[in-house]
Amino acid sequence: MTLYIVRYSEIGLKGDKERKRMENILIKNINSYYRIKGWNADCRIMSGHILVEAENDDPLRYIMGIKSYSPAKRFRFETLDDLKEIAVALYNEKVKGKTFGVRCNRIGTHGFTSLDVEKGVGDALYGVSAGVNLKNPDVWIHVDIVGKDAFFYDTVISGPGGLPLGSEGRYLALVSGGIDSPVAAWTIMKRGSPCDILFCSLSYPVDLLPFVDVVSKLIERWAPYRKPKIYVADCRPLIRTMVVEGKTRYSNVTFKRVIYKLAESIVLKQGYNGIVTGESLGQVSSQTAENLRAIESGIDVPVLRPLIGMDKDEVVEMARSIGTFPTRNMGEFCSLFASHPIIRSRPEDIDEDMKHIDMNEIEGSVRIFDIDDLKGMINDDFELKGSVPSDAVIIDLRPKSMYQKDHVQNSVNMTIGQALQIDDRNKNYVIYCSMGLQSAYVASVLRNRGVNAYYTTYKGIKKRNSEKEADGTADIDEPAK
Repeated sequence: MTLYIVRYSEIGLKGDKERKRMENILIKNINSYYRIKGWNADCRIMSGHILVEAENDDPLRYIMGIKSYSPAKRFRFETLDDLKEIAVALYNEKVKGKTFGVRCNRIGTHGFTSLDVEKGVGDALYGVSAGVNLKNPDVWIHVDIVGKDAFFYDTVISGPGGLPLGSEGRYLALVSGGIDSPVAAWTIMKRGSPCDILFCSLSYPVDLLPFVDVVSKLIERWAPYRKPKIYVADCRPLIRTMVVEGKTRYSNVTFKRVIYKLAESIVLKQGYNGIVTGESLGQVSSQTAENLRAIESGIDVPVLRPLIGMDKDEVVEMARSIGTFPTRNMGEFCSLFASHPIIRSRPEDIDEDMKHIDMNEIEGSVRIFDIDDLKGMINDDFELKGSVPSDAVIIDLRPKSMYQKDHVQNSVNMTIGQALQIDDRNKNYVIYCSMGLQSAYVASVLRNRGVNAYYTTYKGIKKRNSEKEADGTADIDEPAK
């Protein structure tokens, strides 16, 4: 077992009662994380720190509320000379031929000061070292003294910081399989608020794959001890209303209002404190200032947008840092809803569109899962894995201009509405689009109808054909002259 000194920051600024409450939550979270991983940990409070004795430090890197921690060695002592002897025994070899620095923090009454400790330990090790460097030494030696206990350590490892998860109220986070929304949820979790999750599926169950891929990383690394509820809504009817029947004029914005209204309904019924979204001002068409105002109009619960002022590069860097950067990408919802997205709408415009939306149907489709349930139920059977079957009907959902430029030989160019009319259960259908979301949607609807349909992307089919070129069997048409 190794002893770790665990530090927090903001918790120490709270009043006595609130600090004790947050310390207890943090200790509970530490113990729970270790227990879930099958390891033992023993925690106790010590003068503004938490001492953890554990087999390893893996969980400490990911527990909200931990600012930093250090593997340390603990000694009982009486005099300053005792401290110098301990330091020589621990660090004589480590500082040999290297620069070093000493830092001391002291709590209690002693016959010496912290500066005395720093000078005394420095003098004791100076002869074997390459000298003292208090700005950027090769080795830092830290001595934390509490009463008659001295803790020596030379490594400080960063944690996520923030507040202990569960110390603040719950929110409902709108999360997709993309980059931004998982980062937004993580940011609110770091402030102590557990986030349950709402996912609006547009090609159920196909788009559960990238969603589960991202969300499982978020949960398993950062909150295995407080797994969220996951609300999944089947939003495929929206595509029928907005795209196939064309009943809405501002579909890319109206879709977001629908999600907000659905989230609002869950928040009010389940007692959440508000909604968390991954929107960043001006990043995409639905996130202009005017559209955000139109989307939020009439929503009677708080909407938190922790990424609102961040650049895309900053969000991508955060996603990579926290481990939620997606490995699968099926494209954005706007590719389904508008070839020419609206960038400036008014609340009354979206109100008019909403008259055509059956919110009862969307709300009635919601099912609640945990991440383990979802992992067990998803599959990628709809995705084309091998070669295109020789007898398959190949459907290209891309715009006509893209189809005319290049396409799979013998493929048929269709709109989503036309493809949804397919009802022949005696044929195989391979449906492709640019990113996979549209083709996955159509394949999922046809599968529900008993039609043997597979989805893929244009790039995916192109890659398969490039692998056939050696055999002379590639089936991509030449670009139009």
